[in-house]
Amino acid sequence: MTEVDLLKEEIKEQEQEIFRLRNSMNRADNGVKRKRIETLSRTLGRLKAEVAALENRRASA
Repeated sequence: MTEVDLLKEEIKEQEQEIFRLRNSMNRADNGVKRKRIETLSRTLGRLKAEVAALENRRASA
């Protein structure tokens, strides 16, 4: 597997985790889960940017 493939796999896992957290939110722990979702979303953004950069590098090579 290439680095891009590994990053895409990690993106899928992060997206699934965010989906699970959003679907399991209730009043008792919304603050904790919301904070976790924010953290995962930032990580997801960085992963997507890295994949785009690697694909651009590969396309220009």
